[in-house]
Amino acid sequence: MRLQVLFFSLLVATHALFAQTMHPTFPLLDQDGQNVLHTGKAISTMTTCGNCHDTQYIASHNYHSMVGFSEMTAPGKSSSGRAWDTGPGFYGQWNPLFYRYLSPVGDDRVDLTTPDWLKIYGVRHVGGGPAETGRDGVPHLQRLPDVNDADASTIDPQTGQSQPWDWSESGIVEINCFLCHIQNPNNSERIRAIQQGRFGWANTATLVGAGIVNKSAKGWAYERAAFSANGDLAKDFAQMQDPTNKNCGQCHGLVHSERDNPLINKGCQHNQLLTETTGQIISPQRLSDSGINLKNKESLSRSWDVHAERVLKCTDCHYSINNPIYYRENEKSRPAHLLFSPRRADISDYLYRPSHEFARGQSSYEHLALSRQGTMRRCESCHDYEKTHNWLPYRERHIQSMTCESCHVPHMFSPARRVYDWTMITPDGSPRTECRGLLGPHNDPKTIVEGYDPVLLPRKELDGRVRLAPYNLITFWYWTYGEPERPVRLFDLRQAFLQGAAFHPDVITALDENGNGHVEESELILDTPEKVRIMRSRLEAMGLTNVKIQSEIQPYAIHHDVARGDWVTKDCESCHTKDSRLTRAFLLAEHSPTDEPPTRVRTSNVMAAGKIYFDQGKLFYKAAALPAGFFILGHDKVFLVQLVGAATVLLVLFGVIIHGGLRVLAARRRKKEQVATKTVYMYSFYERFWHWLQAIAIIGLIFTGLIVHAPDVFGLFSFSTAVYVHNALALVLLINAVLAVFYHFASGEIRNYLIEPKGFFSQAITQATFYLKGIFRGEKHPFEKTPDKKLNPLQKITYVAILNILLPLQIITGMLIWGAQHFPKFLAGIGGLGLLVPVHSLIAWFFAAFLIIHLYLTTTGHTVTSAIKAMVVGWEIVEDTEENVHA
Repeated sequence: MRLQVLFFSLLVATHALFAQTMHPTFPLLDQDGQNVLHTGKAISTMTTCGNCHDTQYIASHNYHSMVGFSEMTAPGKSSSGRAWDTGPGFYGQWNPLFYRYLSPVGDDRVDLTTPDWLKIYGVRHVGGGPAETGRDGVPHLQRLPDVNDADASTIDPQTGQSQPWDWSESGIVEINCFLCHIQNPNNSERIRAIQQGRFGWANTATLVGAGIVNKSAKGWAYERAAFSANGDLAKDFAQMQDPTNKNCGQCHGLVHSERDNPLINKGCQHNQLLTETTGQIISPQRLSDSGINLKNKESLSRSWDVHAERVLKCTDCHYSINNPIYYRENEKSRPAHLLFSPRRADISDYLYRPSHEFARGQSSYEHLALSRQGTMRRCESCHDYEKTHNWLPYRERHIQSMTCESCHVPHMFSPARRVYDWTMITPDGSPRTECRGLLGPHNDPKTIVEGYDPVLLPRKELDGRVRLAPYNLITFWYWTYGEPERPVRLFDLRQAFLQGAAFHPDVITALDENGNGHVEESELILDTPEKVRIMRSRLEAMGLTNVKIQSEIQPYAIHHDVARGDWVTKDCESCHTKDSRLTRAFLLAEHSPTDEPPTRVRTSNVMAAGKIYFDQGKLFYKAAALPAGFFILGHDKVFLVQLVGAATVLLVLFGVIIHGGLRVLAARRRKKEQVATKTVYMYSFYERFWHWLQAIAIIGLIFTGLIVHAPDVFGLFSFSTAVYVHNALALVLLINAVLAVFYHFASGEIRNYLIEPKGFFSQAITQATFYLKGIFRGEKHPFEKTPDKKLNPLQKITYVAILNILLPLQIITGMLIWGAQHFPKFLAGIGGLGLLVPVHSLIAWFFAAFLIIHLYLTTTGHTVTSAIKAMVVGWEIVEDTEENVHA
């Protein structure tokens, strides 16, 4: 294994050296294959890179480019369940973060055509796919301008009317190789070119500032000094590289690679989607060294992300799936006897045809890039939890039920969005938003950042099992209209609510609560039926029908900002208490524009079984672990079991107190009589040893069980220690019981527990009558106690029930609970922990009740302590009588 790791390391180093310092020089070519230095035209990456690489293969194996384009469906047929979605990916599926949507073909009110989609969403699209080809399969460059063609028209933002779009003038956006494979791509210039509709120059604009391309008022021009005499890029400018974290961060999240330069983050207003939706930041810097106004900042000595601290790159996990260094054959096709499969492309084949399908895990979007789902290695590929988690009780059960992130990402130190409310917009067309993790206004740089604890939700994985994982939940509200329904266009919202660059006077009248003549951010809430009615009527006045407010909650998975050491959740009480973080209320919104609670979108594999409710105007989500198949010891309880068990113990205790009190009163009233006694060797050494060991084990099991099931009450005791002690005592009990069975059969002592049917019923009545009447009168015991007849009839039937029913059942349920981590499927088939734990708990209550009765009945011997002394020394003082009542 070490040689294999060394071999892989050498391959990685060789590949990196080749990619970054040995890349050959090459010419920059336009779409006609001519050197742009001579033609002055825009660079064609497909032609330029196609000299050495199979760019057609790259384009067809590139989800970043296709973004669901090849999976388009008819409206309403998408996996999301929305009536207006036409695909499961970035192209075709409406994103409530950006609100704008690609209108289905034939819609009366078109929001975005394909050119408009590129202007809005192209800032996060690498090119190719829908940027080159229409939904009908016709290349854009072969398409004529047509106001009736959603792929060849644009919507005028001022009038809302369709205008023709000339692709021959704008050009297309090819896959932008420079964006990921040069050290400092100019993403802002690329975005500016796309937003201006100069699609064909977007990739060229990416090189501005690299000494290759200069920008002027007329456009872009090439710097002759960057080229050699033969027209190739000079060696210093032709350095391509594998994607770095910085390259990936341009679209995905905030990346900060410098340890000394303080990281700065302005509230929760980000351009990077990953950071905005979850607060994830990829940086090796310590939190205390950052430039963010963190709460208790001086004590935060951990890094933002331990993997970034260890200098890992995004591509170390999200690698190309045909990269020979990282290649892993599908488990279904890999022969079972092979630990390492040599059947992979060599490095030259890979460099010619590098797949741009990158390995991915199991995010909350289970319908995206289905062919790559679960291709990424998990934490267990690098970390051996069996060696590092020896301290964890039921380790395998935890691994089966929880992702590593559940404990290793216990807290997010950056704020994230909480609400996007599109029912009202600001004059610049933005929604009302809320952020979580801030102790003040999100637009104030002095606001203290406290971060937030992610909510843990059950996620159904590819293998069918359900595991808890951390998420942020964002709640969206928006208007829809029509049948089938569509989101009200942003253009229509502007027309209804705004007048020029300000709010319409009627809107000001409806929302201006403080009477200052302006609508402030805090007033952009339709929190009364009257406000909703007014805004709906303004939308209906524009010809919209069936106008209503829709809402949904979207879970955003958290996989980064991983911690280690003392920053990891190791406190069992954080989950296994009444106030468990698994079911703790999670604030969704401070304000809601409707009394109807949102519903979870159907594009997620998150099984968010829980309660969405309002409390004093605020909207909360409270997870329910039990309905999702989880039973959390110390947190989940079955009320009926607790009621029956506690009532049994209390009734027994009450009965013992009453019976014992009456005995004391009766003894004081009657005269003391001298009773003849004799001393008998009643219990052998092994019987006494077995008895006390069993008693200690049972009492210990009951006590530790109470700690496990009620850690809130027994907070002085360690939960994990109680679990370990409970399991150890259970093993002692089991071994002791097995040996006791052998002893009683081998020695013949088993006859003490055997019931003779003949006359047993009348004997039991006689014994019961003694306890109810005779004992108060000072009568002698109805049955003589001898070494061969230690138990009276009631004791026999009690021990038969305990030893043959309760104790075996308790042992079986306990073993199944312990074994849940080893055979989870079998356990689920018989009801799971949700059945076994309550049964185990109820029997424990019955044992507690038995102990009370048993201890009390030891006082009914010749003296109050004679029976207990006998179990210590073996000799017992019993009544010396020649006549006893026999049935």
